[in-house]
Amino acid sequence: MKSKIPLYYYPTQVVFVDDNPEFLEALSLAFSHEFNVKTFDNTDSALTYINQAQREAKLIADEDKPKLQGDSDAWVKRVLTHQNTKRFDELRVQEVSVLVVDYSMPAMNGIEFCEKIKNSSIKKILLTGYATPSEAVRAFNNNTIHYYLKKNSEDMQQELKEAIQQLQHAYFNELSSSLKAEAIDSGTPFFADPQLANYFEQACTLLGVVEHYYLSNPSRFELRAKDGSTHCCVIYTEEDMEEHTQILLEEGAPADLHKAIASRKFVPLFHTEDGFYEPRMANAQASIHTATLIQGAVNYYCAVIADKPVVAPPQKASPPSKGLLH
Repeated sequence: MKSKIPLYYYPTQVVFVDDNPEFLEALSLAFSHEFNVKTFDNTDSALTYINQAQREAKLIADEDKPKLQGDSDAWVKRVLTHQNTKRFDELRVQEVSVLVVDYSMPAMNGIEFCEKIKNSSIKKILLTGYATPSEAVRAFNNNTIHYYLKKNSEDMQQELKEAIQQLQHAYFNELSSSLKAEAIDSGTPFFADPQLANYFEQACTLLGVVEHYYLSNPSRFELRAKDGSTHCCVIYTEEDMEEHTQILLEEGAPADLHKAIASRKFVPLFHTEDGFYEPRMANAQASIHTATLIQGAVNYYCAVIADKPVVAPPQKASPPSKGLLH
């Protein structure tokens, strides 16, 4: 069970490096359906890709991508509507988050390979066959690698899958930490509450979510599933709910709307600039949703809400061909 929710998550690359092409092909077949996989049977090519190509891609992405400043909702909207979004997306899915490398290779061993990786954010898994435990432990202790396992282990594939998932999660949690300090109230408890993280993880698994972003006003996550569907996961604390009920009262909202939110059995998702009720809203009752209570460090009131599908405008009928005119 994960204990933290990263601010954002998207499909990054998992790079496999091994001098045995058949072993690489087996790994690719085993993991390509779940991860964004790239394989190398040559250490020089792999290093060039990770250190040079990735650096160049990062420079382009950093130049194009709007910087996170102030309100996170505005930042994400800028990213998603940026004129270079397509180019940025292509680079984004090439971003390496996890490296899986064999220890025993002819040009250099796996530990030596990991020592040459310039991006310290990349998580590294060492597959050992001939490495002594002391070598792997030493590399782990000095942070050269983040995980190691035996290639000939009976449960190697399942253990490797779980290790990749854990390290990708850790990769985004580390990237999120500095952004929280810049744009989000770092004291917000739900970013590191295991009970809420478990609820969020289960919701993402159920929906097949491969990408998510934290948004504010109101506090929520935008979820994107593998099938292209999108959902919103709203998360309120007791203080958030109390603030909503107070504003509903002050703005003269309908009594049944105020009663629903005050009961804590429903949560609001008002599509307004600040996320709160406004008197001019039409059919505000449609903006409340059944709440799920999560009892963690504090009480959380949550709901996962499907975005309404975009209805394509009706197509104009094509004029009849001349051959059908009388």
